[in-house]
Amino acid sequence: MDKIAPHLKALRERKGLTQAGLGKLVGLDQTHISRLESGTKGVSNEKLRAIAEALGVTVSDLLGDAANIVRKEYETGHPARKIIADAKAPRGLVALAGDKALADALRITPEEWKALRSIELPGSVSKDGYVQLLITIRAIGGS
Repeated sequence: MDKIAPHLKALRERKGLTQAGLGKLVGLDQTHISRLESGTKGVSNEKLRAIAEALGVTVSDLLGDAANIVRKEYETGHPARKIIADAKAPRGLVALAGDKALADALRITPEEWKALRSIELPGSVSKDGYVQLLITIRAIGGS
């Protein structure tokens, strides 16, 4: 699992999380996160998915090259960037915002990001749930 080591720290810091904070989100202790970042400790597939989701990236991004991650970032001030940077944003919404390829394919407008963010949903709602919510918002709005 040392493939995530080069990217994990940068992604965690970009999200504004400490090692302990990330660990708390994914059910690992700070020491485990530290060892993941140094490449001396592995992680289960389940925890790998949880880490990617907490950081607002895909597992592919987490395992991929840093250039790929940078290329997928939003412009400064983009509403999705604000969601990714918000430690209190729902995980499913962060996962959607972190999947720029999907967000671009869906052509989510700034107004739609604002609407998605304004609706309070249970924390267990997944990225797919937010896509369904977006479709519902569009159906109601006639788009």
